[in-house]
Amino acid sequence: MRDSIAPTRCTVPMSVIHQFEQDPNAVRIQKLLIYVCRNRWESDSTRLDVASWRSLIEEVREKYSTLELLRSRLAHQIGTLNKSAEYALIGQIVLSVFERIYAQEATTEITIPKLDQDVNVSRIKKLLIYTCRKYWEANSYIIEQTATSELLNELMEQYSTFEEVRSGLNIVVKTLNKPAEYAVVAEIILREVEPIYGTKNSQPVVEQIERVDLFNVRQEILKYANPLKAKILLFSSVYYLFEFCSQDWSNLKLYSLDGLLRTVLTQAETIEQFEQLLNEKASYLREPEGYLEVVPILVRSLKSNYTQLRQNLLASLKTSSVADRTQASSTKPAL
Repeated sequence: MRDSIAPTRCTVPMSVIHQFEQDPNAVRIQKLLIYVCRNRWESDSTRLDVASWRSLIEEVREKYSTLELLRSRLAHQIGTLNKSAEYALIGQIVLSVFERIYAQEATTEITIPKLDQDVNVSRIKKLLIYTCRKYWEANSYIIEQTATSELLNELMEQYSTFEEVRSGLNIVVKTLNKPAEYAVVAEIILREVEPIYGTKNSQPVVEQIERVDLFNVRQEILKYANPLKAKILLFSSVYYLFEFCSQDWSNLKLYSLDGLLRTVLTQAETIEQFEQLLNEKASYLREPEGYLEVVPILVRSLKSNYTQLRQNLLASLKTSSVADRTQASSTKPAL
């Protein structure tokens, strides 16, 4: 019999593991996750080769209960690295994936009570057990004691997309003595798990994704603000506090204004968070008054369509896994 899965356990969909495995920066992602979890830098290629992505992702979730805690720790650890600018981009890849994991778990917490309170809860569990474990459970006591969260975890481990779940349930229902009745139960399950899989956003819509065009935003910034101060402020908000040393100036040249805007859009979920982040960083820069004056200009340039721009950007990141940036070599030693 399988070990029970605690309700709080992080369920790692295979799609997430595959995304990390197939990313061209997979090794650097591994190194960064290990550093964030264990506070040590792993450079042994043999250990990296045998490291389990699933275990590593679960370890991250156990240590950081919210996305904001993970974001904060990533920023801190990245700031200690030699190639902090490059690893900040790796951090963005990590955050874009974990954002989906945290959102999925939040949706699951809503879904479980709905299924448990349904009048068909016993049949729901029977169908889930049969679909996931390939046997029919008729013992009412075992059914009652089996946690819905455990069954949903197993379902999501075995079926990485909503369409796979639909297909799997339909196949199982057709083998039962009461297919019509259990077809209704299957629809109840599908209705409740659909938000977990984010079906509306999971279709291959690469061709439909609007280009994240920041031309008008950039023009307003150039018109009303000092573009260099805007870049320094955005750089400080995304990576580390700019200290005006020669290395900082070299790093700043690696990034375009558009690239910095796109990156900070992935970090701040709302325009209010964006404004708060910029104000906080501006106050720590040398001669902060000049940078605090830039903040309202940046906010105004993005305010009217901030949410839409961010959604388009996140959608494009899921297909490319690479932040927009100017390609250049770093002068610091490779990690």
